[in-house]
Amino acid sequence: MSPTPLRRAAAAVALSALLLTSGAVAAQADVVPSPTASPTVEPTDEPTSTPTDEPTAEPTDEPTAEPTDEPTAEPTDEPTVEPTDEPTAEPTDEPTPEPTDEPSPAVVPAPALTVVQPTCTGLTAGSTGRIVIEPGARTEWLIATTDSLFALSEEDVVEVGEAGTRGDVAVSPGVYHVFAFPIDAQFSSVGEWEQFDDFDLLYRAVTVNAFSGTCPVADELTPATKGGFTAPATVGAGGTLVLSGLPAGAALHGYLFSVPTDLGVATVAADGTLRLTVPASVAAGTHRVALYRADGTLLGWQYVEVLAAGGTGALAVTGVDPRAGGLAVAVLVAAGGALMLTRRRLTAV
Repeated sequence: MSPTPLRRAAAAVALSALLLTSGAVAAQADVVPSPTASPTVEPTDEPTSTPTDEPTAEPTDEPTAEPTDEPTAEPTDEPTVEPTDEPTAEPTDEPTPEPTDEPSPAVVPAPALTVVQPTCTGLTAGSTGRIVIEPGARTEWLIATTDSLFALSEEDVVEVGEAGTRGDVAVSPGVYHVFAFPIDAQFSSVGEWEQFDDFDLLYRAVTVNAFSGTCPVADELTPATKGGFTAPATVGAGGTLVLSGLPAGAALHGYLFSVPTDLGVATVAADGTLRLTVPASVAAGTHRVALYRADGTLLGWQYVEVLAAGGTGALAVTGVDPRAGGLAVAVLVAAGGALMLTRRRLTAV
């Protein structure tokens, strides 16, 4: 039997003895729990106070504070800030602008632009020049008489060209303004063009001058002005006429007479030769080829025999006058005839 029941048994025996000896003890019969006070207070106060205060306070304050503050602060603050700031900023800022900005519009060259000044048409001074523009497949263009692009009227517009369409526009002497517009593209270079304000389009002002030279005059082709170069005896219609004995590098304008036929302007090669194309429409026969300097003055002229298209003939560069050859033949024929007539007369005698 454990000590506690033993004490309770002893207390019960003592209580019984008291009841037998004194009636006063009967009045206290209801206070049976008095023996419970002594043992209950001791085991409840001592064991409960010790394990409740000491172990609970120590493990709760010390271990909880350390693992909660230190480990949580370090992994939450340091690793989260480092990977979020450094890797995200670098790949987002640097690589994204490059592929988005660069590949997007296509790059096209600025159009080629040529101004052809007025020249002679046959014996007559030309009254118009030409503006020739050669755009790329993504470039549109416009020729106007004003540079006020955003205030154009119908009267200001000379010609408009679609993308990739070559323009060869005849214009009177004056100042013209040419605009080039890229379609879903941007120009790679400006060259002789200018960028119009802040827009992605190009602009050029060009001037067509009035003709001030001297056109060929058939009356100038006299025996005194003949020569100045050598020409082949014959050339086929539609063929190339090669002239020689000319100053290298000179720009000369060629014509055929008697019906004035413009052979165009060409530059003399280093070997002193000049090549001109005879139109296939030129009539077969004897013609005069004349050369004029850039200022319109006559350099000289020569005879040349133009053969019908597909005809053949010697193309050697000579200074022989076809008409002189014909005269020599006539003289020989006449001489032969005279000789025969003389022989007949002698035979008759």
